[in-house]
Amino acid sequence: MSEFDVIVIGAGPAGSSAAIKLAQGGMNVLLVERGDPPGTKNVSGAVLWGDELSRVVPDWERSAPIERFVTRKEVAFLTERSKIAISYSSQDLMEKKSGKIIVRGKFDQWLARKAKDAGAMLVTGITVDKLVMDDGKVIGVMQDGDVVTSDAVIVAEGANPRVLINSGLRPKLSDHDVALGIKETIKLPENVINERFNVDSKGGYASEFVLGFLEDGLLSGGFLYTNKDTVSLGIVASLDRLRANGMTHSYDIMGKFEEHPFIKNLIKDGIPDEYAAHLVPEGGLASMPELYGNGYLVAGDAAMFTFSNGMVLQGINYAITSGLLAAETILENKTKINKETLSSYVTKLRNSYVLSDLYTFNGIQNVTWSDFTQKTMPKILDSVMMSMFDERGMPKKHLMQVLTAAVKSNGMRYTDLISSGYRMMRKM
Repeated sequence: MSEFDVIVIGAGPAGSSAAIKLAQGGMNVLLVERGDPPGTKNVSGAVLWGDELSRVVPDWERSAPIERFVTRKEVAFLTERSKIAISYSSQDLMEKKSGKIIVRGKFDQWLARKAKDAGAMLVTGITVDKLVMDDGKVIGVMQDGDVVTSDAVIVAEGANPRVLINSGLRPKLSDHDVALGIKETIKLPENVINERFNVDSKGGYASEFVLGFLEDGLLSGGFLYTNKDTVSLGIVASLDRLRANGMTHSYDIMGKFEEHPFIKNLIKDGIPDEYAAHLVPEGGLASMPELYGNGYLVAGDAAMFTFSNGMVLQGINYAITSGLLAAETILENKTKINKETLSSYVTKLRNSYVLSDLYTFNGIQNVTWSDFTQKTMPKILDSVMMSMFDERGMPKKHLMQVLTAAVKSNGMRYTDLISSGYRMMRKM
């Protein structure tokens, strides 16, 4: 007889959500987390979109450590001297509470406590080495040679899937599977944040950036989120381009991002409070491991469940939903847990937005990490905007003439722009 019904590896959004659901279903659950306390191994800045948590924690927004609700969302291209942005401000966003700005260190601790309150046993500061198998079936986990048994295991260990790799259930990560994320938390008075970002004390600003000003072939995106009295500023850098460059480190990119003229003034006089780095899933379907097996399920970042099309960046909601679906799968099959019964997990994921989104936008990373999106398009947009708004007493040109000149000046043919733009729009 097993010591636990289910062991959940990782007390992030996926693992803690699964543990809550399982404990509420009367199961004996062990939730194991490397960080002490939960959240200390995470970097995400972060915006939680959606309301999946209400399925296990009704009225969760009343007690969760939400910093602000998103009322202003931007997507911006940064060239060396310019910022070209799509900016959307709406009180409807806050009234609908679509995006919640959180700090993972606080949020993960809160969610893990909810799992504990529901009846799960929470153990922190423990690094699981690998899954333990008997006759092809997972029967528990191993840590430092000690074995703890269970009828099923949910692997929600995050973007660095060392347990899956050590257990022979997925290959080592390649540079195309993940990117490198760096985040800095910067202290600023609440009233200064409100004034600089044109928000009130409940409203928040969230923006993603394409860092088109980087040289030497480097590709990177950036983000900035306003917390209550801090700002989360970070980058996500392409590992293969960093490795090919060989000269530039990710913290160099972070430094350039901080010094950019349209970022510098936003964080002026801020006090650095935290600096951390982490892997970020980027590979999509091509990097996804087997999502289930005989006695185990994979959820959250460990399953590569993240999405970005340059306009929308999401992952925490995917983690929560996949954790809940993993728990539901086990609860429905608790008297007969094997590979065949656990396969219904994939059906549930396909019927949800998690796998639907990943299939709909399969290959989007080839657009978001392309030279066209990150280098050529920002330069063309910059040229067009400058031509439109610069006044020198000369006859004005039609937009098509301005665009054609901008395309040529950036070494691109107009037909190539149309075909690249069409491919990008199809993927987005």
